[in-house]
Amino acid sequence: MVSDEPEPRNFKISSESDARPEEIAVIRDALDRFNFDATGLREVHTVTLFARDRLEAIKGGLLGYVWGGWFHITHLWVSEECRGSGLGRQLLETAEREAAASGARGAFLSTFDFQAPDFYRRYGYEVYAKFPDYPPGHVDYHLRKVF
Repeated sequence: MVSDEPEPRNFKISSESDARPEEIAVIRDALDRFNFDATGLREVHTVTLFARDRLEAIKGGLLGYVWGGWFHITHLWVSEECRGSGLGRQLLETAEREAAASGARGAFLSTFDFQAPDFYRRYGYEVYAKFPDYPPGHVDYHLRKVF
């Protein structure tokens, strides 16, 4: 009996830490299309904020996206010399407003114990899961906030 199913032995699996961005995009785009087809939710709003000084040097920023009614904050960074200045709060609040305006009903993120779990708690985020000993000796916190 002949099958139309591809056989695993017909594929070469390779580890490619130097993969080109367009190759990585094949995987990301294909998974996005699958998710869109499975849910019927196709609209994605990207949130990209930069905090620049007078010389246009980047001193902080926030990256994330809204999909499925939630804002996923993937990165929030403030340069060491700007920490404690309120810049992180400004970035977070600006991003939350933008996300809410695009339809997000809340936000979620992951942060390590040595990063900023207390920062997010101050602004209404609650821990909904912990991943202990990742990395070894630390905790990865997963937080969310309903707007």
